[in-house]
Amino acid sequence: MARPRSGRLRTPGARSLGNALRSARKAAGLSTRELGRRLDRSAPWVLTLERGELLITPDVVSAAAVAIGLPHAERERLVERARDLGASPFTPGTDLPDQLSTLIGYEREATAITELSRVVPGLLQTRDYARAMVESSGPGRYDVEELVEARLARQGVLGSSTSDVPAYTAFMDESALQRPVGSPDVMAAQLRRLSETRPRVTIRVIPVSAGPYVSMVSSFSHFSFPDADPVVYLEHFATGTYLDKPRDTDPYGPVLASLHDVALPSDKSAEVIAHHQQQHERQAG
Repeated sequence: MARPRSGRLRTPGARSLGNALRSARKAAGLSTRELGRRLDRSAPWVLTLERGELLITPDVVSAAAVAIGLPHAERERLVERARDLGASPFTPGTDLPDQLSTLIGYEREATAITELSRVVPGLLQTRDYARAMVESSGPGRYDVEELVEARLARQGVLGSSTSDVPAYTAFMDESALQRPVGSPDVMAAQLRRLSETRPRVTIRVIPVSAGPYVSMVSSFSHFSFPDADPVVYLEHFATGTYLDKPRDTDPYGPVLASLHDVALPSDKSAEVIAHHQQQHERQAG
């Protein structure tokens, strides 16, 4: 099947479901060739399906799940997700694997990621800061360390070289540098991490002196792709929502432009980060 030139079939739901099928296939020890043989399809067709580049129907998902050998309950869960495709905004549910597979898929495919956050973004967090953030959310379905490890594992997308690394820009409200998360030692170490220079990573601080600005009360991530329309991710308390329709994502263009206007340049941002780092170090004694 030909690859769609516009990339419009690569919706958040299709990508998430494709990732789920890929994980199930690998867990079953099947190659793309073997799964294709069982479905009377080619290995490239299977890869296209798993990338979310096909119009995935419940029948296709059911056939693939049967060929993989998934239990009935798991098969029905995937088929139900296929029925929900096309919904916008898209929410992958409260299941951690579904949420992570969707988010990680976007982070790995994006050529550029831009975030606005009132805390240190997950891709830049230290282990202790991440643990303090997870613990602040209260008891949940998953072990704290499991959630921390999952968050840290995502950071590999920024890599240590410029090869296949997305251009990453974090707009951080200055309050993220001031607000104590964990102990003063934890905050000092976190801000030292932010001061480290990494390829294709840019940190811009929005100073308190900037006053109110567009989208000040919310956080979001904007993903740009070479072969598909942008996607915006809105993180909530227990899950997240993805916007992929132009009518929903277009308004974020002016928002991003306005953030460039109100945020400090990178060098001035580094000075502000260093200042707050020293403040936390003094508190730590």
